[in-house]
Amino acid sequence: MTADSHSPHLDAGKQFVAEAQKIATTDFAAARALWQQAGQAFYRAHQADRNQPEAAMRLAQAWMAEAHALHKEGSPNATVMWQNAAAQNELAFDLDPRNARLAMAAASCHHYAGDAEAAEAWMQIGQHLASGGDQTQESGDQTPD
Repeated sequence: MTADSHSPHLDAGKQFVAEAQKIATTDFAAARALWQQAGQAFYRAHQADRNQPEAAMRLAQAWMAEAHALHKEGSPNATVMWQNAAAQNELAFDLDPRNARLAMAAASCHHYAGDAEAAEAWMQIGQHLASGGDQTQESGDQTPD
């Protein structure tokens, strides 16, 4: 596969999301179908390049959207979908380990999946990264004792 083999799928998924957002307030069922198509496109993008952070993140977002829709319907499958979304966010974070937004998304998914301990841990990681806690000192910088 070429280095950008994920791009057409990623672009298609983004187009489905844009279309879904235009109609979400007037036709939720049609918007949900478009979001599901976006998820399929993001899945194909992620499969085309499993080391591409944006493809992994977009797939996680698609699964979060589906989990939210299932949750809204009161479906017992919502918890499993939240767990899947959490795992996908963690995978995306592995590819982009300084991304506080991914850590916070994982925290949110774990919260909705009912795993308070994992939610707290991911929230702390996200807060640490967001506050600049991942900054390393230059080798010449010295902090006072």
